[in-house]
Amino acid sequence: MNIVLSALGLVLWLVLVPFFIGLAFNFILPRPRRTAGITFIFGFLMYMAVFEVVAIACMTRIVYDAFSICCRFFMIASLLLALAGAARTAMLLFRGEKSFLTLFPGEAHAQAQDLMNPRSDPLMFKLDYSKESLIYWGIFFVIMIFQMVMSVVMASFDGDDAYYVVESLLAQQAGVMNTILPYTGSSTSLDIRHALAVITMWIGFVAKKSDIHATILSHSIMPLFFIPMVYLVYVEIGRVLFRRRQHVIPVFMVFIAVLMMFGNVSIYTPATFFLMRTWQGKALVANLVFPMIIWMFLWMFEDIKPGGKAPVFDNKDSSLMKRTSVAEDVARYQRLSGKRERIAPWAILWLVNMFSGVCSSMGVIFGSALIGLLTLILLFFSKRWTVLVGAFLCILPNLAYLAVYFSL
Repeated sequence: MNIVLSALGLVLWLVLVPFFIGLAFNFILPRPRRTAGITFIFGFLMYMAVFEVVAIACMTRIVYDAFSICCRFFMIASLLLALAGAARTAMLLFRGEKSFLTLFPGEAHAQAQDLMNPRSDPLMFKLDYSKESLIYWGIFFVIMIFQMVMSVVMASFDGDDAYYVVESLLAQQAGVMNTILPYTGSSTSLDIRHALAVITMWIGFVAKKSDIHATILSHSIMPLFFIPMVYLVYVEIGRVLFRRRQHVIPVFMVFIAVLMMFGNVSIYTPATFFLMRTWQGKALVANLVFPMIIWMFLWMFEDIKPGGKAPVFDNKDSSLMKRTSVAEDVARYQRLSGKRERIAPWAILWLVNMFSGVCSSMGVIFGSALIGLLTLILLFFSKRWTVLVGAFLCILPNLAYLAVYFSL
């Protein structure tokens, strides 16, 4: 019975709560991108952003029993957001609306408004994979499952476990947040060098709520969660790179999976951290945060049109659609779609920067540098100065992170 309850706790806090949080806010996503995968990623980023705010506030303001209070506030906040997502989903289903979510990429059928919208590409909608593509998808899933199994049965232990995993365990068992020295067990002041990277506290939270030892959770369960998530991000990168050749995506994924599996050419490669230190924040920065930043900029590059502006349909230019309700609906749909296309990637990038702070302080510095470089390239091609505003706004979490770091 305890095993069943622990499994249900893991499903709740690792899958269901982030997914329903994503359902509460996925209306900002363009319709072709309202897939289950992107909705889950979006919800998970919001989920971790809430945890970062709650954890840092409790850690810096509460002296005794900080972790228990952190768990209580975060549980209430995340469950309220998840309930909002469940309520929105029920309301939309009751009204018969199904466009708020598709299970897989390519399942959404293009509507008349989508075909008239110059920002839309019909190839982003309904997609039928060939038999060869399905075979390649099968090969990729076999490789991914093999990596997941081997990451558990051949779990690697290194010196960092003596610090990071023990921090999660101390949070779970002693209720403290970075105020006991993991190496000796003696009390210490707040270790600011590691404290703001609250990924260890989140693992402690999941361990406490699922009643699983934090060490077991780190080494045997977190790889089963993060490995598919990393590959999900690469699938979305492939959808942008091979927009008009979607059948190439499974081949791309097989290539990525093989590179990851045979990337242990040194102890410092991202592939080594991906499969051997999956639960550590630095591994998530290299294999999840940086690819998500690249994905967001590919998304924005995809929307660049000649002249630096995305064309918007004007019903005055079409005599066939003048003075018709269809023309007004199409024009309104295109305006909303254009806003979503412009706002959504910056909003997700803002959350990615918060997640980088959750994982490691290195993600804050190097992530900001990567965003700055890609923003200059985007500015050159788009000729829109507003990208500078978007880049500045999305790195505000990083600046706030540094402000807290130096103030402590």
